[in-house]
Formats: sequence, structure tokens, C-alpha cells
Amino acid sequence: MQTSQLGDRVQVHYVKRFQDGSVRSSRERGDAPLELIVGARHPRLPGVGSELVGLTPGKTVTVAVPAERAYGLTDPARVRRVARDRFRDDDVLVAGRRVRMRGAHGRPRVVRIVEVRGRVVVVDTNHPRSGQSVELDVELVSILTAAPELGHWGP
Repeated sequence: MQTSQLGDRVQVHYVKRFQDGSVRSSRERGDAPLELIVGARHPRLPGVGSELVGLTPGKTVTVAVPAERAYGLTDPARVRRVARDRFRDDDVLVAGRRVRMRGAHGRPRVVRIVEVRGRVVVVDTNHPRSGQSVELDVELVSILTAAPELGHWGP
């Protein structure tokens, strides 16, 4: 039976267990398996990297990912003051709530409201899961495409 290697394009299902006790699964809403490249960083499964190497379809690996390799450590410099006009006029800004604001170059971004001080709003732009470790159970569903063979370069 074929085993996964670095560079293979594969499909996986996963369960993520966060430090705060919450759990997310790729099967929650009947989602299709997630496609990724073995060994490449993936935003939904940080820290998996080469942990899938050597698995056969149907096998599962459990990976403990520390906060710094998962969604990063909480950075106090990412808590900043912004003008109220960066938000829609009808947005209700309440501490703890996540809302969209106009970011740099007009692109929207989701932030957590820390405090509202009149026309100034203190926001946290850290990832919502920053500072948390995560445990991943990743099941290899299928190997879609094997990694290209490295050819010989030279005369």
C-alpha cells in the first residue's frame, strides 16, 4: 500500500482540540476532506508539517502543537488604538466582541474590541487562537498526487 511522502498532495480529516477546551472537526458540517501538500505549512493545520510522512490512507496521527507553532504567541504590540470611523456607523462596539474594521489600504479585517473611549477604539488584532496550544488528530483519507520525482540536473 502506498505511503505518503513529502510533497504529496493528500486529503485529510482532522480534529483540533484547543487549550481553552473547544474542539473543531472537519466533519462537523459534513465538510469534504481538506487538501494539502505533505510538508507544506497549511493555515488550518499549523504545525503538521512533515508529521504525515509515512502514513497510509485510513491511518491517523496525533500532533501536539505549541502556541508559537500554532497560531503564534499573543503580541501586546498588536493591541492598538484606532479611530471610530474605521468601523461602520451601525456597528455596535462592545468590549470582547469581534467585528470587521477597515484595515490598511481599505481592506477589511476582523478585530476584537478591547475598549471604546469615545471616538477612539482599542482593538486586538492578534489571531483569536493566539497564545493557545492545539492538539491535532489528522487522518489521511487519500493520496491524490505523489510528489514529483527529483530528476538529475547536469550534463
